[in-house]
Amino acid sequence: MRALPLSAKQLGGWGIMASKGIKLLSLSMAASVAFSTLTPVSGQEVATDVELRGSASHGSDVSSLEGIDRKILAKEMELLRLNAEFRTHYLGPQKWKKRRQKFYDATGGAIANAGDVTLMSQFYRYWKNPGDGLAHKGRLEAGPIIVMVAYLTLGGLYAAEGAYDLVSDYRSTRKGMDAHSVYKRAFALKGEMDSLLTERNQTAGGTSQSVVSLAEEKVLRDIRDLALLEFSRVYVDSRKLKATRDLTTLGTIAVCGTGAFPGALGVVRGLRNINLKQVGGGGIGFLISGSTLTAAPVLIHGGAYITGKISAAKLEKALADANVKSAATLDKDIRRLVQVGGSDNQNYTAFSKLLADRQKLLDKEKNRHKWEVLESLASYAAKGGPQIAFGTMLTRAGYKYYTDPVNAFRGVARSAVVNEVSWGNWMLDVVQKGTRDEIYNFRQGKIAPADAPFSLKNTDLVQLENTLK
Repeated sequence: MRALPLSAKQLGGWGIMASKGIKLLSLSMAASVAFSTLTPVSGQEVATDVELRGSASHGSDVSSLEGIDRKILAKEMELLRLNAEFRTHYLGPQKWKKRRQKFYDATGGAIANAGDVTLMSQFYRYWKNPGDGLAHKGRLEAGPIIVMVAYLTLGGLYAAEGAYDLVSDYRSTRKGMDAHSVYKRAFALKGEMDSLLTERNQTAGGTSQSVVSLAEEKVLRDIRDLALLEFSRVYVDSRKLKATRDLTTLGTIAVCGTGAFPGALGVVRGLRNINLKQVGGGGIGFLISGSTLTAAPVLIHGGAYITGKISAAKLEKALADANVKSAATLDKDIRRLVQVGGSDNQNYTAFSKLLADRQKLLDKEKNRHKWEVLESLASYAAKGGPQIAFGTMLTRAGYKYYTDPVNAFRGVARSAVVNEVSWGNWMLDVVQKGTRDEIYNFRQGKIAPADAPFSLKNTDLVQLENTLK
């Protein structure tokens, strides 16, 4: 079939139509492109896009967070080191201090036993013939004089130890390791950690920060709180130990003072003046001394308990949030951080292990101290009770039988027998406590510094220090 020729008019018409078609096609393509830019894409594509743009625009914030986290951990590690330094400082001298005190107790007890045996033997020797005894008053006086020497020796040694304690306290203040200075340093670190945590929260976006960031912040706060709680326990223990130390010194001086002067000296004067009422007055001195000795653990540990309560109340308000946390809380929050996609930071693991080990040790020491308190109540009663009986019997012998020397002498001799029970228990207590302390020291010496939780050479502490430098 042959194509028909087109006229010029027809060709012109087709040209116009083609031109319009091209224009329409161009407009359609432009509209399609514009419409495609306005049409939402899938949620995954949006998330990817936002994440990429977020990474591009907030890369510096991520870097800032890492820097802040590192600063927070460094401050927390510094507080843990301060806790170790402070605890080592005030507990370090205790081993030799206890040894010295056992030596003082053994020396005083040995002299007192000799005096008591002399008192008992001489009065039994002359109780049937008081006149012969008074004719040799030096023999009768020898016993109470030796007892007085024992009290003066023991009291003098404890007074010297108390003076040495005051010198040690002064040196600690000069070094900045006294309780007041350490308290200020610890709470200065707390202020710095709080500021850094606030800065971190703002940098991370506050309430709109990611789940991972919130979980990591919780871990950081746990470590801070547990380090502060540990400081609280160490600080309170230091205050209680100081109160126990000072009250023990004062109590021993009081026991020795009343036993030496109203007690032994009163008996010596009564014998020298041949006045049995004065001998009875010496018995009152021994009665006061024995009562003070019996009440000593209540006064000492009661005073330490009150001191601890006052110190704890001082810290309670500042550490309100930390008081409900434990090492288990930190472990739980670290696991939560890993579950939500956070990094398994080895620093967190080291902090968790170190804090858990220290908490376990402090709990163990707390239980050990409870048993020591109960034991001291029993041992002081065993030592002080017979001395109360000795003082009572001596007072009765002097005042009731002041006109009957035979019964008076026999009463003094019997009271000395009762008092020997006190000094016998005293020596046994020195031996058993000294032996137990040495066994404890031996076992502690077997623990390597790298494994000791509060050692400055502890493996976890050294690791943290090297990592966070």
